[in-house]
Amino acid sequence: MSESRARRLNPLINIAEQAVQEALVYLGKIQRELAEEIERKDALSLYEKEYQLSFAHKGKGGISGADIQQFESFLLQIHSALKQQAGQISRIESKLEKAQNVYIRLKQRLESYKKLKTRLTEQAIASENRQLQKLLDEIGMQLYRSHSETR
Repeated sequence: MSESRARRLNPLINIAEQAVQEALVYLGKIQRELAEEIERKDALSLYEKEYQLSFAHKGKGGISGADIQQFESFLLQIHSALKQQAGQISRIESKLEKAQNVYIRLKQRLESYKKLKTRLTEQAIASENRQLQKLLDEIGMQLYRSHSETR
């Protein structure tokens, strides 16, 4: 009886395994997305430093006021882009954290289903063993009685 209950959990376990696998794939996607955004931010930061060094090098020979204004304007654009990139990274990190929590919950649910199936299977085996032992005891008793009656 309990063995059939344990077998009935198989579709549920399969669905849970599929959900865990899908969550894992989604988690990997978000992690790649985060790595790409961090790489973009690092590249932008590097570009900013190179631009500042280039401007400093040009500045040694003398720079016009228009060049300084253009430099400051472009530097503000870079800072704005860096700020947007940091916001994007923050949003993705938040999304990643939520995805990790979902994955953990799904994994825990799958493990609980597997434990339940194992427990039901063990209960079914124990029940069958008790029934078998009872049957063997009855057969042994009948053999003992029939042997006693023939004496």
